[in-house]
Amino acid sequence: MRPTSRDTDTVDGPRPSLQAPSATLNFTFVNQAEDLVSLYQRKIVNKEQRHTIRSHVMQRIRQVELAQGRKRSSGREHPKAPSKPKARRKSADSESAVSNEPDPKGKGADDALTRAHSARVTLTRSSRQSPRLDLGLAVHEFDPFDTLPTNTLPHQSSESLLQYCFDVMLPLTFSVEVKQTRDRLVRQGLVLSSKISNPATFLGFLATAAAHRAVMYGRHRDLAPSNDNHDDLILDPDYVRVKHEATVAVRQIFHQRAIVDEQMLEACFGLISTATVVGNFEEARLHLKILDRITAQIELSEQALKWLPIANVKVSVALFERPVMPLLYHRETIPDAILQRISPDPSSQLARLGKSFVQLDQLSDRLRQLLSTQTDICDLCAAKMADSQSASTWEAAILVKKSTELEFDLLAYPYETDIFPRDARDEPQLPALEGVIRLAALGMLSVAPHTIMPATGNGRALTYHQKRAIEKWVLERHLWHAEALHVVCWALLVFIQNSLKQKEEAFFKELLAQVTHDLWLSKWEDVETIVYGYLYIPGLQSSIWKTAWSDVCQLRAQLYPHAEHRNLK
Repeated sequence: MRPTSRDTDTVDGPRPSLQAPSATLNFTFVNQAEDLVSLYQRKIVNKEQRHTIRSHVMQRIRQVELAQGRKRSSGREHPKAPSKPKARRKSADSESAVSNEPDPKGKGADDALTRAHSARVTLTRSSRQSPRLDLGLAVHEFDPFDTLPTNTLPHQSSESLLQYCFDVMLPLTFSVEVKQTRDRLVRQGLVLSSKISNPATFLGFLATAAAHRAVMYGRHRDLAPSNDNHDDLILDPDYVRVKHEATVAVRQIFHQRAIVDEQMLEACFGLISTATVVGNFEEARLHLKILDRITAQIELSEQALKWLPIANVKVSVALFERPVMPLLYHRETIPDAILQRISPDPSSQLARLGKSFVQLDQLSDRLRQLLSTQTDICDLCAAKMADSQSASTWEAAILVKKSTELEFDLLAYPYETDIFPRDARDEPQLPALEGVIRLAALGMLSVAPHTIMPATGNGRALTYHQKRAIEKWVLERHLWHAEALHVVCWALLVFIQNSLKQKEEAFFKELLAQVTHDLWLSKWEDVETIVYGYLYIPGLQSSIWKTAWSDVCQLRAQLYPHAEHRNLK
C-alpha cells in the first residue's frame, strides 16, 4: 500500500527520501533569477538536486492520483520492457483499439474492444465508486485549480467528441434544420457557450455525443427495450467516463444551489438526451418529472422552450404513453404566406398527400385531423430539402414547433377522449388499424425534421411498438379490405425505414411482400402512386423505400414462385 499525504507529511515537513544520503535536502529554485531570459538556458548541474526535485514532484502527483482512485505502476513493480519507437496515434473520436481487463461480471466485450495494441488500459473504481478509464494524460494534471469543465477527461477524448458532435451528430439529427451554414453555426455556438457558462450542460452534450457515436460505430449491444441498465450495453470507453462526469456535475449543481434557476434546468438536459439515445427511458422520465416541478417555479428561456418540448415527446414516444410534461408554449397556426409558398403544384403527385386517409371510415375524426396537419409538415420538409436557401430561420423554427405539437397530440389524443375502451391499467385500447396508422405517423416524425437512428434506444423502442401494433392487425385478417391493405402498405414502408439494419426489418419486409402480393402490385411506380396518397417526403424517403421494394420483390419470388405472370420490378 502506497503512503498517503498523511503518512508522508509530518509536523516538521516532508520526510526525506529513503535513498537520500543525508537528512539535509538542498533545493534549487529554478526561477530565482533577475534575468528571466536566462531561465531557459539554466540547468541544474547537481544530479542529487535534480533527483530530489523529480522525486518531490512525482510524490505529489502520485498523491493526487491516489486520491482520485488511480494507481500509477512504478518501475519497481514491473520489469522494464525493451524500448519501442513511439508512434503518434490519431485521436479522432478515440477509434483506436482499446484493450480492457476482463469484465468483473463475466460479460465478454466486443472483439473490437478486446483486441488491442501493446498498451493495456485498466478499468478501476474511483473513490466515488464510478468506472474510470486511464486513456491518457487527463487535463486535471495540468489544471490543478479545476478551471476547465472537462478537467477530468483526457484531452483527446473531449476534442474527438466535440468534433463528432459538430460533424456528424448535429447535422444527422437536425438534417432538415441545418441545411444552411448559419443554422449549423448557431447550434455549435450553443454547445460551446455552455462550456463556459454551465459545465454540467456541456458535459451532458459530450455524453450524448459519446452515446450517439457508440451507436453509429456499432460499439454497443442491442438497445431494444429491456429491464437492463442500457449504460452497460454501450461498449465505448469514452462513454463510460463522460457519462459519469456529467452525472456528478449535475448532482453537484443540485447540491450547491439553494434556489432553483435556469442552470439547474439546463444541466438535466444532457442526462435526458443521453438516456434517450441509449434507451434508459425510466431514468429520462424521472429527470423530466423533476424538470416539470422546476418549470413551475421559474420562467423558461427561449432555448429551454426549444429543447424541453422535444425531449418530452421523444421520451414519451419511446415509452408510448401520455406525454410526461404538458406542452410549454402557446400554439400558433402556420402563417398563410408560408402555406402558399410550400404548397405543391396542383398537378404534381405531392398535391395528393393525405387525401387517401379520407377513405378510411374506421379512423377516428381526431386522428384524421392530425394526419391532415402532418401533410403541412411533409410539405415544409419537402420545400426545405428542395431549396434550403429559400427557407428562413423563422420557417425552420415553425417546422420544429409544429412537428413537436403534432407528436405531442398523436401521443395524447387517445387519453383525451372516451370513444376508446380502457384496459385494467386505464390505458386506451385503439382499433388495430388506427394503432398502426398512429405509429406510422410517429415513425414519419422520426425521419424528419429530427432524424432518429434505428439502432438507438429511441429507435429500437419505436420499432418495438410498431411491431406489436402490426401483429395485432395481422390477427384481424377478416378486416383486410383494399383500403386497409393500401394504408398498411404505406405504414410498412415507414416501419422498414425506422428499423433499418435491425432484426425486425426482415419481418416487416416479409409482411409487405404478402400485402403487395394480395394487392397485385408489380412495379415500384404502382407502389409510389399509393404512398403519395398518405404521407411521403420523396427527397428523404424515395431511395430508401425503393431499395426496400427491391428486397420485397426478391422475397415474393421465393414466397410465391408460381406467380410468374406478375412482372415484378
